[in-house]
Amino acid sequence: MNWQSSAHAWLEKQWQQRGWWSWLMRPLAWLHGKVIALRGHWRKARTPLTAPVIVIGNLYVGGTGKTPVTCALALLLKSHGWRPGLVSRGYGRKKAHFAVGAGADLDWRRFGDEPALIARHADIPICVHANRRLAARLLLARHPDVNIVLSDDGLQHYRLERDFEILVQDERGLGNGLLLPAGPLREPPERAARANVIAIRDDRTDLAQCMPDAAPTTLEFAVRIKTFWQPHTGRRLSPELFAAACQQPCAAAAGIGNPQRFFDQLDELGIELAQTYRLADHAAMPSRWLAELSAKTILITEKDAIKIDAQHDPRLWVACAEVFWKSPQAELALLERLKEAGIAPPELPHGP
Repeated sequence: MNWQSSAHAWLEKQWQQRGWWSWLMRPLAWLHGKVIALRGHWRKARTPLTAPVIVIGNLYVGGTGKTPVTCALALLLKSHGWRPGLVSRGYGRKKAHFAVGAGADLDWRRFGDEPALIARHADIPICVHANRRLAARLLLARHPDVNIVLSDDGLQHYRLERDFEILVQDERGLGNGLLLPAGPLREPPERAARANVIAIRDDRTDLAQCMPDAAPTTLEFAVRIKTFWQPHTGRRLSPELFAAACQQPCAAAAGIGNPQRFFDQLDELGIELAQTYRLADHAAMPSRWLAELSAKTILITEKDAIKIDAQHDPRLWVACAEVFWKSPQAELALLERLKEAGIAPPELPHGP
């Protein structure tokens, strides 16, 4: 749809196939590695925060599924007595200063689309700022009931202390195994061994090949569409009912890290798409462009719906997705790893 998405698709192909761009950028990737090593050497110990910190991040640049995993983790912690709060950079927001809030209807312009989406799913306090350590301190000061802090992204933000790391990978694995800009990695492949848990979006990852013998717990998951929601009426349909009732022609648009994954999911559900539109990650859909679409049904993601007023267009349907762990013991394994790291669930109050 635009030059950014086309350039991103081209770059992904270069990274996966070690094309000419990858070879040309190797000197810069070597320099990137040196900077990472120096940053780790200069990193100073800081006074721990008053609450444990869990960082959910990735090595592969772009979207791998961090936000759905963060939502699932927040809900899991709440169900076991924790009172989680979130810190994030708030990528794409319009203001640079701190923003602190709680509730399910945070303004994405102040907080960013992904924090606003997490707030809608998990209903937890949120603080956003480029310096996540300062954001965490302000979050705990404004919301003293918060007893565990989640960081959506921030694996490489070493100013923020962390007690636990969840590394999220997807089917792209480690790409060509090279650092930016020769490859897609923010840090070297061996960095994965320092994570407490690795969450793999499907079983087509090469990550295990780069792991030392003492590998972290590996959990597999999928992000699947659970319902389709029509903001204009509030109506919700299961994927099966929506696929049968969907009015044609149908178009789909996505401004996420991997739009093709969204389109493929719709195709797997039997939804025939006459048109697909890729936007850059975090990009807002122009309202005028939406109004001019001739499709009778327009499908978007929840992340996109956060940034537009979808209530006035009956053609818009939002695909609501959530994490499904492939093992029924995955959540128990995750809680056990937290306990091993010294993060035990708080004692729930006893009944009368």
